[in-house]
Amino acid sequence: MTRTSVTLCADESRAAGEDPIGTAPHWAEVTVLELDVPVWAQLRSVDTWTPAQSAVFAALRGKVESSGAGFGLLMSAPLSPGAPLRVRHYVRGPGGYRRQDYAADLPQLEWARGLHDTLIEPARLRDWDALPAPERGADLHVCTHGTVDAACGRYGVPVHAALREAGERAWRTGHFGGHRFAATAVELPSGLLWAHLTPALAVQVARREVSPAEVAGHLRGFAGLSARAQVLDRALLVQHGWDWLTAQREAQVDGDLVTLTATVAGHTRTYRAAVTDAEPLLLPGSSHKPDRAPVRQYVLGEMEIHPAAPQALPLL
Repeated sequence: MTRTSVTLCADESRAAGEDPIGTAPHWAEVTVLELDVPVWAQLRSVDTWTPAQSAVFAALRGKVESSGAGFGLLMSAPLSPGAPLRVRHYVRGPGGYRRQDYAADLPQLEWARGLHDTLIEPARLRDWDALPAPERGADLHVCTHGTVDAACGRYGVPVHAALREAGERAWRTGHFGGHRFAATAVELPSGLLWAHLTPALAVQVARREVSPAEVAGHLRGFAGLSARAQVLDRALLVQHGWDWLTAQREAQVDGDLVTLTATVAGHTRTYRAAVTDAEPLLLPGSSHKPDRAPVRQYVLGEMEIHPAAPQALPLL
């Protein structure tokens, strides 16, 4: 029997020189459900949801439509398989997101309860045990979901293993979008999403052993901002260094014009630039579907700063 080889979408993305900036989802908050890997498929199997589980997602769709605020849902394998349901909830705040952990004496199949109580009716979190979150360091959620796309299994698994071996807080995580960026990771609480990580580079990023300029081409964007604003935000991260992540950043987008305000220690500065479309690339969105589609690329125009001030932090 002849085995058919699969051309990985991540390989095609790298070969085409795709710039991943602007591909991070835009999230106001993120719920991470600690679920064993077999449960990931159950959560993704819409046809098998109970009426109560379907109702949770219907309510979440209504929340997004009414507020315009997206939310992230991540599934990460617990450190102890078979453990009761545990939830990590991240809410947008200064410098990224604030983390709060919750535990309940519930089986993992009650995952819809975790979504409902964190994202829809947070008053019900009083019935959970609030756990202390780590004071320092990052949580690297690495997609290893090879059954969804072979690229995530091929590249995500060794990246996750390297981070764990290096003593970093890394989580084996289910699909969250962006197969062609494997190995891809969501870094919280900073809210940065990464693309085309290697094991060595992932450890360097987690430890901030490289400058933002050195890894700019691996940054998908800051999930606290929309796509075009992520492009301007990356330029400012390169300009200011990792300290930029301590700033509270908000943005308004009017057509191609992005206005981003950053506040540190009560001081605010405004940055403005046009972010226009470059020539798109034609790339597959999956390793298992040969169909190609246009992939947007961006060009950042000249930046204006108000009020004018030295380029290094502090902002004013």
